[in-house]
Amino acid sequence: MPRMKVLSVLLSVCLCLAFVSSSGMGAVSRTQAQDQVELVYWSMWTADELQAKAITESIAEYEAANPNIKINVVWNGRQNQTMLRQAINAGTPVDFMDQDADQVAGGMVAAGLGLELNEWLDTTTDMDGSTPIKDIFAPGTLHMFDRDGKTYLVPYIYNTALFFYNKDIYDQVGISEPTTWEGFLQNCEALSEAGYIPMTLEPDHRGFFGFWLAYMMSRLKGAGWMYEAAFDETGEMWNDPAVLQAAQMFQSFWDRGCLVEENKGWRYPQGHSSIIAEETAGILTGSWLPGSLIGSVRDDFRWGSFNIPAVEGGEGDASELMALVLSYMVLKDSQHPAESLDFIRFMVSEAQQRKMVEVAGVGVTRLGIDWPEPLRGAQAAAENASALFAEGDGVAAANAEYWVSVLRDPFAEMALGQTTPEEWQQKMVEGTKEFWQNN
Repeated sequence: MPRMKVLSVLLSVCLCLAFVSSSGMGAVSRTQAQDQVELVYWSMWTADELQAKAITESIAEYEAANPNIKINVVWNGRQNQTMLRQAINAGTPVDFMDQDADQVAGGMVAAGLGLELNEWLDTTTDMDGSTPIKDIFAPGTLHMFDRDGKTYLVPYIYNTALFFYNKDIYDQVGISEPTTWEGFLQNCEALSEAGYIPMTLEPDHRGFFGFWLAYMMSRLKGAGWMYEAAFDETGEMWNDPAVLQAAQMFQSFWDRGCLVEENKGWRYPQGHSSIIAEETAGILTGSWLPGSLIGSVRDDFRWGSFNIPAVEGGEGDASELMALVLSYMVLKDSQHPAESLDFIRFMVSEAQQRKMVEVAGVGVTRLGIDWPEPLRGAQAAAENASALFAEGDGVAAANAEYWVSVLRDPFAEMALGQTTPEEWQQKMVEGTKEFWQNN
């Protein structure tokens, strides 16, 4: 072949490869012509969890289709982000990770450790080769934790915080899902009279109190108000009468029999154990609950769920939903960002999202996939949500220190009767002002 013709052919090949690469679809083609690529993936799951099992099966499929890529997983559990930051400081190379989006947004993303994904989202298609990947996610989930218009996280598991209950107990007592706050309290009274504990907490796990606080404030003032109040450096927004009302609403749980006094001394997992034993009817928690109790509850246990009902006179909408998504993040200093993103693209494909549902029993972020039967109520709440808000109405991700030390834990102390609602409100005003004076 003449030299000029050879050069022409080579140039054409190069241009084709460049187009495939820029389209976001080229990791498989690129790596087949290269040496072995090892991706280091640090995960928030432990190896024995169902989510890890689903991911392990997906990895095996991906490696079989991409023989030049090896994915090495470190199953760190819930301390993944903390351990990962320590490893990064020690010079350990990591390509991508997963974590609760609230936590990683307030941690590694805020610290500038994540890879910006705007261009990837704009130029990449789904595994079908035609649908823009940014269009496959449930409304609100992809951009929930954007910073300054930039996206760093790819959501793959969709947890909601709802009130989960035992349908058989509700049917036996003759009550239904409440649509008003007063209806919720009346259900408590009916359950208590029938000999059941209406609901439970895990007092040594303060996140449960945070769920209640965020929901009550969203019903009273609307999603986003608590976030705004948290960043009012004067603390004056916490003088709003709705703040005191929220505290009094929680105290009414004790007065109306929703919570029993002995619950104050329980330690995890006593609350969950009482649900398994069918002594307690329900709990406000994440939609991971039914999946996590598979094998612990009877095989024909029937789960129901409902969003926290409206409050008379409240400004918030009862369809506003707390979304607790889990996301992937590629490290800014990843040695293999293109390959990492190609694997994540694979993980949010229809087949792999269905696998996550079937194996792990959780909801997922991809549109058009039915969640497990016990989570159909949670999926309906997600599909009909008028607004999404994150843990602590977004405060947890924006400033974890403030959320824990100034807002959530003092609320838990009040909820357990260690301070009064009035004392808690004043503490919020003063604590917020003091926090921002020192930070």
